Amino acid sequence: MAGERRTEAYDLNLLEAVDMEMSSADKKSKKKKKSGQIISISHGSSAKAQRRKRNPVMIITVGFLTLIVATVAILLVHFNAQLNEINEMINNQEEVLTELQNKEAQYKLTIESKLTDDFVKQYAETKLNMVPAKNAQKRFISLSDGDKGEVVDDKGSDNIFRSIFEAFGM
Repeated sequence: MAGERRTEAYDLNLLEAVDMEMSSADKKSKKKKKSGQIISISHGSSAKAQRRKRNPVMIITVGFLTLIVATVAILLVHFNAQLNEINEMINNQEEVLTELQNKEAQYKLTIESKLTDDFVKQYAETKLNMVPAKNAQKRFISLSDGDKGEVVDDKGSDNIFRSIFEAFGM
């Protein structure tokens, strides 16, 4: 099948007969249609017809919309750049804060290691000439016996003049 040639599809005689039948009747009707469709235009008016009409309102509207879109795009880029700069500044300050907090923790550990009870006692005795208190010097106070509550009777303070006199000490 691959080696066989088929000539049926290339038989041009079949196509010519259909074309001849169509040509005699259809050609006359096509000529009539074409003659009705032809419009004659003078040379000066053809240039105007080919030129595009420009609507000034549409030009202004398109220009204004283009300006708005460009402005929004520029503002987005600008604000994005500012946001990035502020984020970078925040990150830098957070790093500084972390470093300072680490130094504070180091200093606290250093101070706590140097300020033990023995060190404070030794410093007070040698540098400040202090001695530890003896039991005879210590006095203990009991606060549970001394706590009492009193109710103040203000029967006479209903008068406003009396309270003013009491305020001035009269």
